[in-house]
Amino acid sequence: MSQDSKIWTWQGSFQDHVRFLVHLPWFFIAPLVLPPKAVESVHLSTNSVNKCPFCTGLHTEIGRLAGLEDAIAVNECGKVADAEKDEFGIFSEYGAAFGENHGRGEEVESLFEKIKAEKGQMAASSAKGLALFLLWGSLGGNTLLAFFRGTLRGNVRPGTNVYFEGAFAVYHIVVFAIITATSKILSFLPSNVPKVVNIIIGLVLPTVASIWIIPYGLLGLIITPIIGTELYYPIGGEYTSVGRVTRFLGIN
Repeated sequence: MSQDSKIWTWQGSFQDHVRFLVHLPWFFIAPLVLPPKAVESVHLSTNSVNKCPFCTGLHTEIGRLAGLEDAIAVNECGKVADAEKDEFGIFSEYGAAFGENHGRGEEVESLFEKIKAEKGQMAASSAKGLALFLLWGSLGGNTLLAFFRGTLRGNVRPGTNVYFEGAFAVYHIVVFAIITATSKILSFLPSNVPKVVNIIIGLVLPTVASIWIIPYGLLGLIITPIIGTELYYPIGGEYTSVGRVTRFLGIN
């Protein structure tokens, strides 16, 4: 994993898990509201920025099952194929902007409003939920790998907390093992499966992830007031937006 990959600080991980907790219902609504290609356009384009190996393995397979023309390309460059741009281009634009700006800022809000105007409020809120879900997976995966491939080998990144990384890795190692196994299983399925298959996958994934997200988010509700009002962005990214904790509790 690149030393430039985005990883969480301990403060940012708790702040973000409050966001995940608040938007958790949309993790489940999205696969029911949006076409499978739209779902994976958001996931893959968000990961095109955060570049989590776990998410790459999982969502390139799900994107293939959804029928995307080139799921690998979306994961690499954040853009759907030309033939899919008219219908799904706005979703890949949103996902890429979300990943680039950690889900905040004028560009993200502008694209959210564009989806809302073109596809409706449910579609826009679903896209936001999907991007947040991928944010959880990608930053979680990168933080886990930063510990095992970096910190344990003596390559501690500036700004990290060794105790946080260790505790985070112990807490999450099982769920990312499940993600790895799921990616392998999905690789045996044919491309462009019936929509119901994608819906089932889209509901099972957040169900499993919730086992880890909910306790962490509830703890975040206790810890974030202690942290203070400063927003803590991931290590490895450059951000221009500035906000306060009360803003994302409002919720961004």
